[in-house]
Amino acid sequence: MNYFFESLWAIFAKDIVTELRSKQVLPTMIVLGMLIVWVMRIVSEAASLSTMMMGPAVLWIAFLFSGLLAQERSFSTEEQEDCISGLLLAPVDPGTIYIAKLLVNIVMLCVFEAVVVPMVFLTFELSIGGKWFEFMGVLLLGNIGISSIGTLFSAMIQLSRVRGALLSILVLVVLMPMMIPAIFALLFLFGVIPEEVAGTGFLALAGSLKTSVGYLVAFDVVFTVACWLLFGFVVQE
Repeated sequence: MNYFFESLWAIFAKDIVTELRSKQVLPTMIVLGMLIVWVMRIVSEAASLSTMMMGPAVLWIAFLFSGLLAQERSFSTEEQEDCISGLLLAPVDPGTIYIAKLLVNIVMLCVFEAVVVPMVFLTFELSIGGKWFEFMGVLLLGNIGISSIGTLFSAMIQLSRVRGALLSILVLVVLMPMMIPAIFALLFLFGVIPEEVAGTGFLALAGSLKTSVGYLVAFDVVFTVACWLLFGFVVQE
């Protein structure tokens, strides 16, 4: 067990230190996130859309696309000079490599959100009241889901002969079912959907904040376990 945590920390620390030295991914993520926020703000004003309705969607759009941008770089360093072969030859389980890469991507998204979330709140004039703990919990659950799928597909993109935008499109398709309860959870937190109408009509899928969070937890468990099991086959192919 100690060896597992030592190996996990070694890979995690390597990727974090590499990013801190290169400073390539995080600044690009922030710039992309800011562009998405400002473009969506202009669209909401031009179409006279409610900022309270647009805010949650803008948050997830920024997190999703900026997260994919970071995750595509997860294995770019290992691809150079076939470093992944050396990593796989080490006495480390492929699942440990996946978990370490997953944690790195989650941390990157959390740092990105610490910059972009205040900007979205100011730009769209959002107010969460006193539900900051629930808000951060929903964001963390979304981060885990986005990073779990993105990390696996990053390995498929970087370590295989299949290149191009096809796999990125597949990532978005796989994540779309999770985005539905994720957006509804934020709509409940921001008070856009009143509790008395939650779970009726087209809102029956979401039900309530508790139900939406339950869906997110279920998606995270399924995505993370499935990707962890598949990762060994992906890197060995």
